[in-house]
Amino acid sequence: MIRFPLDVHNMQLLKNVIGFIFVILIFFTLGCETELNEIVAKSNAVPAIDDETGKRPGLGNVVIGGNAKKFGTDRYVLNAATITDDTLTINVSYGGGCKTHQFILVTSEAFLESFPVQLRITLAHNANGDLCRAWLTEDYHFDLTPIKTLYQEGYQQEAGTIILGLKDAPNRKLIYEFAM
Repeated sequence: MIRFPLDVHNMQLLKNVIGFIFVILIFFTLGCETELNEIVAKSNAVPAIDDETGKRPGLGNVVIGGNAKKFGTDRYVLNAATITDDTLTINVSYGGGCKTHQFILVTSEAFLESFPVQLRITLAHNANGDLCRAWLTEDYHFDLTPIKTLYQEGYQQEAGTIILGLKDAPNRKLIYEFAM
C-alpha cells in the first residue's frame, strides 16, 4: 500500500477534489429538480375558486404517460374521489403543515380495451420533506381535459366514456363521461 504524506500540497489537492465532487452533486441535484419542475409546469391545473368558501381550492397537475414514483411517494389517505364535468375532485388527508405539498395525477398513455375503455391513474404525493405532524385534510381538483383529448385523438370520437381506475380510491373505478 502506498502512503502519501499529508503535506500542504496534498491537503490542497484533497480539498480541491472534494470541492469538485460537491459542485458536481449540486448541479446533478438541481438538474433533476429542474426537469421535474418543467414536466409539472407543462401539465395543467384547474384555476377555479370555490363558490362556497370563496377560497382557491387545492390545484393538482395531470401528467400523461409518467411514472408516479418519479413525482412523489409520500404517504396520504385518499378519502373520496368524484368527477363533475371535466374535473376530478379528490379529498386527501396527510401529515405535515410546514411546507407546501404537491399532488400530481399520473395516467397511463394507453387505454385498456374494454367497453367502456379503462385508464389506470395514480395519485403521487410530494411532501417536500415536510416533517411536521399536523393532520391535514384537503380537496384537490384535476382537469381531466388532457385525458379526454387523448381519448378523442385515439378513437376519433368527440363523445365517450372512460372508466378511471384510481389506485387507493374508496370507489376505485370512476366513470368519466363527456359529450361534444
